[in-house]
Parts: sequence; structure tokens; C-alpha cells
Amino acid sequence: MRLICENCRGTRVEGPNEWACMSCGAPLTPVVEPVEKWVDAICDIPGVGRYARLLPVDHTDLLASSDDALRPVDSPRLARVLGVRSLRLLPQTWNVTGTFKDNEGLLLAAKCRDWEISSVCMHSSGNTARAYQYYMDRAGIECVGFVPQASAYKCPNRSLGRATIEPVPGNMASAADAALAHSKQTGAVRLTPSQWKIEGKVPVGLAIAEHCPDTTVIAVTVASGYGPLGMERAFARARSAGLSAPQGHVYRLFQAADASLLGEAIRNGHQEIDLGRMTPPEVAFEPTLQSTNPNRTLPLIRRLIEETGSRIDAVPADRVAEEAGTFHDACAELGIALEYSTEKSAFICWAGLVMAARSGELRPDDQVTMVVSGSRPYAQLP
Repeated sequence: MRLICENCRGTRVEGPNEWACMSCGAPLTPVVEPVEKWVDAICDIPGVGRYARLLPVDHTDLLASSDDALRPVDSPRLARVLGVRSLRLLPQTWNVTGTFKDNEGLLLAAKCRDWEISSVCMHSSGNTARAYQYYMDRAGIECVGFVPQASAYKCPNRSLGRATIEPVPGNMASAADAALAHSKQTGAVRLTPSQWKIEGKVPVGLAIAEHCPDTTVIAVTVASGYGPLGMERAFARARSAGLSAPQGHVYRLFQAADASLLGEAIRNGHQEIDLGRMTPPEVAFEPTLQSTNPNRTLPLIRRLIEETGSRIDAVPADRVAEEAGTFHDACAELGIALEYSTEKSAFICWAGLVMAARSGELRPDDQVTMVVSGSRPYAQLP
């Protein structure tokens, strides 16, 4: 797959953070090489690497990951709770570092190798830093991830080969400032890759397109909305490669009640989010959902919601706690290990689905695919 400038047909990327033509500066568009059959579009590399020909990466060997994380698991028990035809779980907790941020981390590590970058830094609330730490080290790239002290527990291994995690007193803005200062001091490339974050969710969408093309409802917890944006990109790409993909589907997107600025902006028709309101609470219900800047994705996710008839809902903490036991036990039966005390993202999504079902917003014939985007127990992580 190539990135093409529609203005001047340039194909080179300006840098690791955005897609821009080096000749004219215009945005680049991903173009899939035409194939007649899906079998010609896939590779024998495990996990994300299976879709290497549909991803803008040259070092495709670095896309190897967990096959199991991209194979949906059917849960008749949870389907009965929701009163729907089927519920399939996409167990992203089976990724090496335990979350769906692995797809983004390995993709960007491969791109840094493409660009011959040897040292990077970034900031996050935890899970993204953990994924970048692992995959940058695997690619032989030095990486420093800065995370707020309050969520540093999300990164239990502070040092991993060439990659380290640095806790920072303060909030996400403090972590961002620390990454910027480190970049200026050392010359490390500071990664703020919104387009690549969207691209990092494409493998998740391709897995749904391949294994669950009959999906009518896609459920996932969101912060800035990168997940559904990447999935829609994946569905279009899958169709261009000869595969049927979900059509006429809706997204049920859920946020923690204390991290719902994106959803509030959509529901209230705001064109911009007041950055002054983005300071996360001192004790966040789920720190990894405290977005850095949802204004980047606000117009994109607004258009997607309007086009698909989807919605974003906030889920109160008490409802998450009430429904956690049922979801935990059902996942345990399927071998999907989750730990509520350290990561609540998947539990937020499940509680949101239960709320939707009880409000009559799910139909008996719905076929739901839920992205399990939390984390497995830290003792099982590298």
C-alpha cells in the first residue's frame, strides 16, 4: 500500500507525525494496490502482519504480533444478557503489552525504521507508552515515554532494553512538556502522530472485516475516537481488496463519565472543545481515557457519527462497578484475563452496552462485536 498526493502524485512522507507530501505539503491518501481476491491481499506474517499489504509500512517483518488478539471469540452468555443474536469479543488483551495500543505501537515502530529514526520520545497516560516502549525496543529504537505520576502504575516495567518510562509529577500537559523538553535537549524525535494513531486501529477493523462482516453494532471504549476512525478506514480498504466488510453498521462508543469531553461536544453541537476543561481529575476513574487533545478528531468523529447513525455515551462509575462481575466471569470462561482494579476500559464498554440494552437501544437480531480494549493482569506483561 502506498501514500499518494492527489495534487502532484508525490509519495514521500514528511515525517513521523503527519501524512504530508514533501513536494507540495498536501495531505497524502492511502491507495491499496488492486487485487482480485482477498487471499492475494494477506500475508503469512502473524497478527497485524497478516494485513501488511494493506498498511503503509516497508519493514513488514516488524508487524508480527499476536494472532489471537485479532480473532474474535463468541460469547453466547453475554449475548443472552444483552438480548442480541450474538456477541463477539475481539480480545485485544491478548496482545503482548495487553491492549489495542499494540497495533499502533508496532506500526509506528516499523515506520520509524522505514524513516531510519534511531531515537524517539512521546507522552501518554500509560497504555500507549507501554506499547511504544516494547515495540520501539524490539525495532532497535531508543524510546523514552513520559507519563503522569498518577498513572505510572500502567507501566510496571520502567526499563526495557533501549526503552524507558519516566513518571512526571502533574497531569498529561506536564508529561507533554517533559517530552518536548527531552526532544529539544537530546534530538529525539517527539512523536505526536494523530494520523498514525488512526492508522494504528486499521488492523482491528481489518480483523472485524475478515471474521465478522455481518456485524451490525461495533462497541468500543473511546477517548479521542481514533478507534472507529481507523476501523472505517479499514473497511474501505478491505472492500478495495476484494473482501466484504460491515455495512449499515453503527458504533456504540462509550466514555467514562469523568472523561467525556468528546461525547459532550458531539451531543451539544460544539465545534471546539475548551482546552481549559481538559485538565484531568486528580484521581481519574480510568486514567488511560484522559485524552490529550480531542479537538484533532472532533470534526472527523462528528462526521462519522452522522454518516453511520452512531453515538457516544458517558457511563457512570457506579454502573461500571455493578456490571463488572458478570463481564469478568464471562471473559474468564473464555480465557480472556482482565483485572478491574488496574484497567477499567473494557468494563466501561460492557456497562455501556448493558445500559443500551436495558433502554431498548439494541435489537434482538443485532450481531455485536465488542473490542476488548483494556489490559490483562500486569503480572502477565513483559
